[in-house]
Amino acid sequence: MRYEERLTVPRFWHLGAAVCAGIVGSYFTVYTDSTGIRVAVYGSLFVVMEVALWLLGRPRLTVTDETVSVAGQVVARDSVRDGAACADIRAVLAPGMFAVTRPWIRTGVWLRTADGVWVLSSRRPDELRAALGYQGL
Repeated sequence: MRYEERLTVPRFWHLGAAVCAGIVGSYFTVYTDSTGIRVAVYGSLFVVMEVALWLLGRPRLTVTDETVSVAGQVVARDSVRDGAACADIRAVLAPGMFAVTRPWIRTGVWLRTADGVWVLSSRRPDELRAALGYQGL
């Protein structure tokens, strides 16, 4: 494997999940005196928010000698025609592109394949571009 990256959410978002679970949970527990119910409500809301954050950060970007895969989509390496690193991927997005972008990752890579154009978020776009063999772009 030449390159692998997971598009995880920033770590401080987990603190935000705990705060949101506390705020939302307080609406459900304000009229109860049971500590067990309060712990169950706060705990379950926190777990739901953590699962949502895990799902948001689940896509994995992988480049091997034969394939480029992201979020379950796979394209052969030899069908990638061109590629360029982007400082802000929002500027290159257009209708009809295959895009796996995350708002917390602004940098990325633009790839032209035999089937169309891919725009991918990446924290290390230069390393990804090098793994694809486009050092000069």
